Amino acid sequence: MTEEREDDHAWHVDRAWGTYFTGSTAVIAVIAVMTGDGWRGWVTAALLGGVVVWYLLLGRRLLRPQEFHGSPHTIPFLAGLVALMVPALVLTPTATFAMFSVSPLVFMTGGAWLGTATAAALLFGPILFRLVSGSLPWEAAAPELLIFLVILFFSLWFARWFERVIVQSHERADLIAALRTSREESTRLSEEAGALAERERLARELHDTLAQGLTSIIALSQAVESELETDPDLARRHLALMRETATENLAEARAIVAARQPVQLENETLEAALSRLTERFGRELGVTARLSVNGDPVFLPGAHQVCLLRTAQEALANVRRHARAGRIGVTLGFAPESVELSVTDDGRGFTPLPDSRGHGLPGMRARAEALGGRVHVASAAGTGTTVRLLLPLDPEPGDPAAPAAPDSACERRAVP
Repeated sequence: MTEEREDDHAWHVDRAWGTYFTGSTAVIAVIAVMTGDGWRGWVTAALLGGVVVWYLLLGRRLLRPQEFHGSPHTIPFLAGLVALMVPALVLTPTATFAMFSVSPLVFMTGGAWLGTATAAALLFGPILFRLVSGSLPWEAAAPELLIFLVILFFSLWFARWFERVIVQSHERADLIAALRTSREESTRLSEEAGALAERERLARELHDTLAQGLTSIIALSQAVESELETDPDLARRHLALMRETATENLAEARAIVAARQPVQLENETLEAALSRLTERFGRELGVTARLSVNGDPVFLPGAHQVCLLRTAQEALANVRRHARAGRIGVTLGFAPESVELSVTDDGRGFTPLPDSRGHGLPGMRARAEALGGRVHVASAAGTGTTVRLLLPLDPEPGDPAAPAAPDSACERRAVP
């Protein structure tokens, strides 16, 4: 923080100031020797040299850190300046030019009030000495005194105004540092949120594809074990289903790695993908499973197609694991402002809980909510289950939860 403030705001005093102060005072000392009256010039030069030494020993330390600015710690330094400068100004008028470097120094260290008091001592000290010694009449001193008063009032006003500028510079430096920290923190949190969202997306994709495919393969392999001797033809059909499921899951894994849309939607429409999914599910379980399409098909963005397909996959996977159903119906309905998918079975049913555990229902709801839709589960013991997904076709623009736009290839494969 200190380094930033020294580098960023106007109060920072670097080596250039020390070079200017030392060099200009030394030049005035040389001029004093050249223009002074004998020993007076040499004494004046010695006093100005003492001013430089006094600055190097003490004054330079008071410029940094800025906490010393205007504090009582600067009084000894300012008093030393007065003690050295007033005799030099009295002895040689040429030393007055040293005020161009000494005056800024007294305000840089003493602040507005102590700086003004020190400037008053430097201005009035020599003239009062000449008045007391009788070398300057009061009539001649009056104009100088009035001019000095004007200079002091201006110096005080200007110093106070300049201090307010410096205070604002400090505040801006602190604000910039706080904003920089806030921006870095925001970037870090955004990266963490992005990583978390990506992990959740991958978890849903793996659960809805690979996990379900592996479950299907396990169930088919168990069936094949019992059918090898009793019904070889059925066992071969199940082996073909296992090979088909494994091939599709391998393609899905590659698509997930490449962050592409589901493989089922790459070469066929959503209706065809749902029909094939439903038909294969019925063949795997040996039950009746049919797809119905209601309404006039409309254009569906790629994100909607993915959500509908994944919801159907998860709902059918739940039927396989829990329902023990003999009949499954999948319905895809199109309306002017929405599209609806429902998966119904005549299985044993269950009592839906408000907080579902696992990845199935929460994953379906997360996908739907990201597109402004909702998922409703209707079931009761012994009455079967219906999972209904409703998606609006025109979600609110600018929704922060809306997913990224799908690629153009996926959009071109929307239902005609």
